[in-house]
Amino acid sequence: MLFRKLIPALLWALFILILCGLPGNDIPRLTFLDWMKPDKIVHLVLFGTLSFLLIKAFVEQTTYPSLIQRAKLLSIIIASIYGVVIEVLQETIFIGRTGDVFDALADSVGAFIGLWFFNYWTKRKAAKPIS
Repeated sequence: MLFRKLIPALLWALFILILCGLPGNDIPRLTFLDWMKPDKIVHLVLFGTLSFLLIKAFVEQTTYPSLIQRAKLLSIIIASIYGVVIEVLQETIFIGRTGDVFDALADSVGAFIGLWFFNYWTKRKAAKPIS
């Protein structure tokens, strides 16, 4: 049951790995957005989504009750560590990529944004009247 609930998060993590593993010159440049540092925004979105999907999977599974209780903390930790691992891979293994401490920081901030969005989503879902 847990694995089935984790499939969206695992697929998203694979998508992040592929995207972050592309050689730097294969990624299109968005020159009109360079002043906003769009790469940090991308990190926020990618890891916010990962964190959200992990929390959702942990909360919805019924096999491991302790995961339900620790879903938010574990998701933040997993997403943040995954961000650091991606940056290390970019620095050491991926061709044409460099690791960046600020990208890893943006990944962690994104994980917290995913937590915030999950809390917001569950409150909205709970507030909807049943029709």
